[in-house]
Amino acid sequence: MKKGRLVKYLMLFCLPMTVLVCCSKKKTQSDNESMGLPASGGKTLEVVLVIPDEIYKGDIKDTIGKYFMKACKGLPQAEPLFDVVQMNPSGFFNSDMLKKHRNIIIIDHKAGNPNKLTKQINYKSYPQAYFQFSTSDRDSLYSLIARYSNTIREQFYLNEYKRVQAAFKKLENINITKTLKSKFGFYLTVSEEFYLATNDDDFVWLRKEPKDGSLGLMIYTMPYKGEQMFEQEYILSLRDSITKKHIPGPRRGSYMGVERRAEFVRDTTVIGNDIKAIETRGLWRLFNDFMGGPFVNYCFLDKKNNRFVMIDGFVYSPRNPKRDQLIQLEAVIRGIKEN
Repeated sequence: MKKGRLVKYLMLFCLPMTVLVCCSKKKTQSDNESMGLPASGGKTLEVVLVIPDEIYKGDIKDTIGKYFMKACKGLPQAEPLFDVVQMNPSGFFNSDMLKKHRNIIIIDHKAGNPNKLTKQINYKSYPQAYFQFSTSDRDSLYSLIARYSNTIREQFYLNEYKRVQAAFKKLENINITKTLKSKFGFYLTVSEEFYLATNDDDFVWLRKEPKDGSLGLMIYTMPYKGEQMFEQEYILSLRDSITKKHIPGPRRGSYMGVERRAEFVRDTTVIGNDIKAIETRGLWRLFNDFMGGPFVNYCFLDKKNNRFVMIDGFVYSPRNPKRDQLIQLEAVIRGIKEN
């Protein structure tokens, strides 16, 4: 590997990071801290792919692209699931810093290898995942990648959530935490860059205003009326009614609403401490104006209080990619905690 290329990748690790620790076995946070693992490095949703140049071409390269570089759903412009950085084994294994990267895929492909996938969690840093494919033939490699791609993607996204949550915890807006605890009986941990824009009876709007954009988090609760509240049309219509009332646009008469012409991505997921939720992704727009962007929405039943809870994150960033900003909001919502 050329020296300049290696230096370029090493520079990825020179970003300010929050030091967290963990190990490959399941332990408590205090146990993790006692292990003394350094914080993992790398840009948001970046994957280091360790594979020789002479192998990373043709069908193998296309297969990696198919499962890890396809376009994210629910964004206004095409952005990949991951930014894959390919490296030769010599450049990777000779660098202690690169071995602390957050998301790593290693492909060991040569005759005589057993065909298997091994996983190491928090091996050299925290949060971190090593996935190593050992294969002797291309068909076995393609089969293993297809079989385990969902598992790998989920783990890499979990790593990103943990990274954001740790960073925001370090810079926690204590006043917002207290407000949410008192109002809802649960809370989201956001950084000091967020502020409380609206605090109504059953509604809260948190905002972060970076340069050339805006990030928003909405929390809304209402009495639970039955399972029909989790149907897609109910969720979208409810979101529209909430944003029309609470999220005005800059122009008089403008307001936020769902972009119905766009595709919606719906899924079931688990957030916080085993809270089952319906996740909806799509695009929003300002009616009577020209702003828009992506949103991710989570709805769940608060059984203890018999109420329906909607938490929604949305991004406005006309000049910049949206993927990395949206994942900040996803991480915040997925880190929901009860009092």
